[in-house]
Amino acid sequence: MLAVVFALAAGSKARSRESFKDFTRTLGSFGVPKALAGAPLAAAVVLAEALCVLLLLAAAPAGYALALMLLGGFTLGLVRAWRGAAPVSCRCFGASATPVGPGHLVRNGLLLSVGVLGALGHQAGPAPLEAALLAGAVGGLAGVFVTRWDDLVFLLRGPQPTALKKSRR
Repeated sequence: MLAVVFALAAGSKARSRESFKDFTRTLGSFGVPKALAGAPLAAAVVLAEALCVLLLLAAAPAGYALALMLLGGFTLGLVRAWRGAAPVSCRCFGASATPVGPGHLVRNGLLLSVGVLGALGHQAGPAPLEAALLAGAVGGLAGVFVTRWDDLVFLLRGPQPTALKKSRR
């Protein structure tokens, strides 16, 4: 699940110049100091996400450690953005206009839980092939659903205000 989530996250930020620029522009809204919130940090995040995918597939303990560090940092950024004065959209998986809110924190809490459980599960030893294949299939599907979190929330709650619209008084 985490490998799919991080692969789609890195891919959505790096798929075009415009998507990378959009991600770079939002870094300051997530509590990153303006002096650091530029293209080098954005590139480092994308590379760390891609490295996380490789490590989760090839060296799981290191992959889980990196995933938990990244998710912890992202969650702190979400909290800072949510508590900020202006609505901010999350560019985690592309060009969402949904403002950061409690649902994003629930999503990251779920991902952090999966990371902890995955790390603990790998310490127990290898799973039988059939169980590993089933877990991979379910995890991959769950990863796709998590990356479409804003769409799932929309289906359950209906339309919400967007971070891109300015309020008129």
